Amino acid sequence: MDDIYPILEVIGQQGKKVLATIVRVQGSAYKREGSSMLFFEDGKQIGMLTAGCLETDLAIKADEVIEKQEAKLFQYHLSDEEDMSWGQGNGCNGTIDILLEPVSEKLTEDFFVVKRSLARYQPVIMLKKLDELGEYLLIEEDGDPFGNWSGDIPEIAFTSKSGIIPGPHSIYQHTYQPKPRLIVFGAGPDAKPLVELAAKTGFSVTVCDWREAFCQKKYFPNASELLLGFPKNLLKQISFSPFDYVVIMTHHFERDQEILKLVRKENIRYLGVLGSRERTKRLLKRDNVPSWIYSPVGRNIGAKGPEEIAVSIVAQLVEVWRTPVHERVQLLWTIPD
Repeated sequence: MDDIYPILEVIGQQGKKVLATIVRVQGSAYKREGSSMLFFEDGKQIGMLTAGCLETDLAIKADEVIEKQEAKLFQYHLSDEEDMSWGQGNGCNGTIDILLEPVSEKLTEDFFVVKRSLARYQPVIMLKKLDELGEYLLIEEDGDPFGNWSGDIPEIAFTSKSGIIPGPHSIYQHTYQPKPRLIVFGAGPDAKPLVELAAKTGFSVTVCDWREAFCQKKYFPNASELLLGFPKNLLKQISFSPFDYVVIMTHHFERDQEILKLVRKENIRYLGVLGSRERTKRLLKRDNVPSWIYSPVGRNIGAKGPEEIAVSIVAQLVEVWRTPVHERVQLLWTIPD
């Protein structure tokens, strides 16, 4: 998931900090454009940009950025398999450009706004000038731009990939997407490993059930929210969004049928139903299952048992999350002269 989530949780902590962002990748690398991490002056680090081969050097450079309070752009070559300095001989065969920026009071305040926007399921685009380091702009999909920016603003699209905008100016762009939410209907024993793994993978997880004996925090310590009630009442408590993923696994036919009937009308990203495809047909009272309903839920890896099934489901969730909603076309960027 997006590296920004753990960073937003600690961005307001005391002490000087440096934000490191991969702005360009040529060839192969451990992580791609948009990946970021945070360095604290006391040595604490949040996140990773590589498999551990650059972080030590980046920490030294971060100290320099903190001292001078000036943004710096660094390039690392990882292509030489004989080079044991940066790539540690891993043969990544890539070149990456990393921007280090001191986290100013203004940037901290702006990131608080970003955090609130993402909580409202509003994507936010980040623009950074690479030929005028230190200037950045944040743009909400339905809001006004804010940040530290001078001059014209390029035309942007929220469906674009992270990277350098084609054009005469060197401007990096990345879209911060709202954290995906997994809503699990069913708090039985087999839901426990699914909730735990999904939460660790980066999903915000909500667990729903009508059985109080099952739906308890002690069974789902990593869940962000627990909702107790029968399907119709539960659905009144949930405001669905296109960033939601739903898995139905109550093991109760009538309850599953009721939930599926209600949820299938919502504009969500993913809907999966535990059990065989034949069972799902009976739930739907039809001879086929629509292609947008994942049944049986999860990737077909021959999973057996709750833990393996959880792995197969989370693998499918990540696959859907990383797949564009529609076919993307090459964007035409224009920057006014």
